[in-house]
Amino acid sequence: MLRKAEAGQTLVVALILLAAGSLLVVPVLSHVYTDLNYNRTIECRTLNDYAADAGIQRATCMIYNDPGEYTTTLLVCTFTLNGRTVDVNASYQGGGLFSITSTAYGGGCGKTTISSFINLSVGAFAYAAAAKTNLSISNSYIDSYPESGGGHIYANGNIGITNSAIWGDGYAVGTITNPQMIMGEAHFPGADVLEFPSVYAELYAEMAMEGGIFYGTWSYTGVRYLGPLYITGNLEIKPGATVYLTGPVYVVGQIKGTGGFLIGQEHVVCQGDINMSGGGYGAENIPVLVTTAGKIRLVGAQVSAVVYAPVGSAEVVNVGQLYGAVGGNSVTISNSVLLYSQSLHGRTDLPGSELYPLTYTYD
Repeated sequence: MLRKAEAGQTLVVALILLAAGSLLVVPVLSHVYTDLNYNRTIECRTLNDYAADAGIQRATCMIYNDPGEYTTTLLVCTFTLNGRTVDVNASYQGGGLFSITSTAYGGGCGKTTISSFINLSVGAFAYAAAAKTNLSISNSYIDSYPESGGGHIYANGNIGITNSAIWGDGYAVGTITNPQMIMGEAHFPGADVLEFPSVYAELYAEMAMEGGIFYGTWSYTGVRYLGPLYITGNLEIKPGATVYLTGPVYVVGQIKGTGGFLIGQEHVVCQGDINMSGGGYGAENIPVLVTTAGKIRLVGAQVSAVVYAPVGSAEVVNVGQLYGAVGGNSVTISNSVLLYSQSLHGRTDLPGSELYPLTYTYD
């Protein structure tokens, strides 16, 4: 048994420990409460950030699905995600540039606003020659010189090759005639079906209109400067004419060229047929020559471009050198040299599948 003096000492010690414990418990509880609030705040703000970012992605998808719609109409939408209300708006700034703002709020920790500028970024044309249906190559040479080995060819149908050399691989969903003329590997039958890219015709039309509208057929000789311009009729390049492109050109009718030259890095988009005989088109950095609904026929021209006819045929005949790539619903290359550049991989202004964020700012 404890003596009275020892019992009193024990009581004193217990009281001291109780007092010290109280002094410790209050700061610990305060620290735990502070940490809990901090973690809740971080979680809340993170959910705000995710919701605001989702708004940017939603607007980007809406613009991608119909870019022409939002060049003249403000994009406005509201949705709920992670218990947050997200307000999104986007406006066209000109030159293929869109401004998007997304604000998320409602979680009890303020709001997050993300602003982004996105530009026309349409992937890459990844093959020297590609066809939605059949690809025919005769008496021709395809290579990616000086990056030898990358001049690949692709067809969702059959590939027919005669008296030709392809320094790259060949892919066909159907068959390949004379696969031994492919210096790389021949993959057939049963290659995966290649998805062909969009051309964003409405957006290119809007970009061209920023420089004005020309009613009728644009046809001049001599040295001229052209673009940006929207032409309601045909574009005719006369013999001996040299036309320097200073902006994108959109042609409602046809493009006809005989012995004249289109020079410059700007893209040319046409709704009708494109026929060029002699002369040439393009620049060292490989622009785009595309028809949205017609066919392309190049005969004896010197071309440095991506040539693309997603609905009609693309024919390259007696072309001494096409530096770039060619694609179409069907593709025919005869008596020609096609040199593909691997610099086309990753290009942000070719027929493809996305819009590219230039800036991304949190507030």
